[in-house]
Amino acid sequence: WLPKLWRADAVIILFVYHMFFLNLLASFYQCIMTDPGLVPANWGFYMGDETKRRRYCKMCNVWKPDRTHHCSICNRCILNMDHHCPWINNCVGFYNRKFFIQLLSYVYMSLTVVVIFTIPELYHRFVELTQDEDLSNKTLYAFTSVIVGMAFCVSMLLLCTLTNFIKFHMKLVLENYTTIENLEREEGAKSKFDIGRRRNWEQVFGSNAWLWWLPMHTQASRPIGDGVRWRVHYTRVIDEDEECPPTG
Repeated sequence: WLPKLWRADAVIILFVYHMFFLNLLASFYQCIMTDPGLVPANWGFYMGDETKRRRYCKMCNVWKPDRTHHCSICNRCILNMDHHCPWINNCVGFYNRKFFIQLLSYVYMSLTVVVIFTIPELYHRFVELTQDEDLSNKTLYAFTSVIVGMAFCVSMLLLCTLTNFIKFHMKLVLENYTTIENLEREEGAKSKFDIGRRRNWEQVFGSNAWLWWLPMHTQASRPIGDGVRWRVHYTRVIDEDEECPPTG
């Protein structure tokens, strides 16, 4: 198998796979090491806006901006908290949600490369093992074929599992929901923070489309906003304290 590694097609496949894999490692590192978002120490509520209710966290002793929630595991409030992820031992929030989506995407693409290019190899091994009547001199070949088959099955299982998970999180980003908000939403309801699919996406991935793949924050690829103040769709802004007038 060693001479096959230097064939042009093998070099291209390995290059593509390792590009995905290196970005996977980088986004995984960023998910773990990037602070998801801390409520600014001097942040409070605007005293002149008496009609808007503000939430207060008794655990952190801070006023909570919109979309901020307290994580009982991290024991702190997280800006635009999506969920706490045990795989990264960190919350997914305003500043690392991009890296979480990238992590899912690069894992998915790496597995796709493995599955696609394992199929012809498995077929070749199956044909060779079934057509050869004397397998006594191919014990190692048969053993490695079993390993390749098991790796293929695990990759397929992970790929199927991740498909709906990625679709779910992509949909949340495009609709400007978090996982927590999605649990509380009414069926068919749209988020008041939904300002269009493109701008919703840019709030997470930044304004420069050429850098959406990059697992790093730069001026053009960082999330748009500060995680404290949010643009809203003016037709969906509803005062939660307002009571509807009786009909009839």
